[in-house]
Amino acid sequence: MKRKRAAGAHPVSTVGVRVKRLGQLFNSLDPSPFWDQDLDKEAAEFLETEFRDKPRDHAWVLNVTTADVGTYSEHDVQEAVKRYYQRSEESIRQRTRERYRIGRLALALGVGVFIACMAGRELLNAALPGGAPFVLDEGLIVLAWIALWLPTEHFVYDIVPLIRERRFFERLVQMRVHVRMEQSSPDFGKE
Repeated sequence: MKRKRAAGAHPVSTVGVRVKRLGQLFNSLDPSPFWDQDLDKEAAEFLETEFRDKPRDHAWVLNVTTADVGTYSEHDVQEAVKRYYQRSEESIRQRTRERYRIGRLALALGVGVFIACMAGRELLNAALPGGAPFVLDEGLIVLAWIALWLPTEHFVYDIVPLIRERRFFERLVQMRVHVRMEQSSPDFGKE
């Protein structure tokens, strides 16, 4: 039996994290103000792993349970997480632009080599009475197609995963963060 959602309700995918102190989510060596600090490497990897399999059409929510919020508000944590993933998304965007630049250059060179090989093949076939020797003729064809491999690799195998990664980080930027206080217990937040 399917449940009906309330009118206007959107599906939500949540990930929960328990930390002793909110500061554990962030890189303690980063000298930036709290709202601009990088996430702790392990915390970022955990969040990315957990959210990677969540449906993209759901709203993503991170629930942080902690015994000590310190001087930070939920808004501070939301902004810090948002800024971290904005920087990650921009980094991927720059890498994608660089790959496009390299890909365009490789494509121009590849097409040039392709045209030169095919023209050379035609010239040899026209200039030599029996045509170009088989090995040379086939070698030029192979070289022409190999010249197009690098641009294909850049545009299909390098850029497509970067675009998918950038879209994933864009979704993480939109993630909502909720912080909930919990009374500490003896085993809470063991490290």
